[in-house]
Formats: sequence, C-alpha cells, structure tokens
Amino acid sequence: MTSWTKLSAIAILSVTLAACDDATSPTAPTAAELPPEVRAALERSIQDEYHAETTYQGVVNDLGPLPPFVNVLTAEQRHSASIAQAFVRRGLTSPANEWSLDRVPHFSAIVAACGAAATAERDNIAMYDDMLRLSLPSDVRHVFENNRSASLVNHLRAFERCS
Repeated sequence: MTSWTKLSAIAILSVTLAACDDATSPTAPTAAELPPEVRAALERSIQDEYHAETTYQGVVNDLGPLPPFVNVLTAEQRHSASIAQAFVRRGLTSPANEWSLDRVPHFSAIVAACGAAATAERDNIAMYDDMLRLSLPSDVRHVFENNRSASLVNHLRAFERCS
C-alpha cells in the first residue's frame, strides 16, 4: 500500500467512525426519539441498581465491609453509572437515587443478608430478561446484557455461596 492509499484509508475510516458516534447514531435516539417503553426501562433499571447499591451499603454499614457485599457494592455502582450514561448520551438528566438507607431492609446476620441479596439478584436478572425483549437501541441493549450477565455469573453465585 502506498502512503497515499494508507492516508486515504485512515481518513475514510475516521469519517466513518465519527458518523457512528453513539450520541448521534440511529441506534442511540435523542430524548425526543426515545420510545416511552425504552425510557421506562432505563428508569426502572437504574432505580433497581440504586436499590441494590443502597441495600448493600446498608449491609456494609451495619455488619462491616464483608465480602461479597463490599465487592458487589462497587459493581452495582458501575451498573448504575453505565445506565446513567445512556441518559446522558441522549441529553437527559439521569434520575436521582430514590432509595435511602432508611428505606431498605437491614439485617443482623450476614447469612440473612446474603439470602435476601440472592433473591434480589434473581429478581434483577428477571427484570433484565423482560427488558431485553423490547426493541432497544444497541447501547442500551449492551448495558442491560452486561448488567444481567454480571448479576447472573458473579453476584448471584457470590450471594448463594454465603447464604
């Protein structure tokens, strides 16, 4: 390949990639184009992740920084941040966390907390299963699939082991 051909290929690739920017591509609709069921799914999913974060933070506050709660808490924060980015890419404000420590269950023993967390993770997986049946923009589908997979493969197993 000549230098000119390489330079042309790089220029074409750059223009093509710029045209595929998530914020403007047809797979990432703007707020005005976002179907109501997709927006509702985003709102439901972020509140579910916030609920898990707040509950697991309560366990850490009450019982100490015990695994798996301290580890999964960090993962839940990444989950809600990835959903928040889907709002931001569309020019929307990400919803605030509706959960506070006084609105989530508290546990006096790690075994009880783990059992409740395992149930919550199963519910989270089922929620994502339902939402993945929707016609979703590719970035939202990717976030939902990643969050579901982490809950199924990592979080649920960790909580089942300690309950």
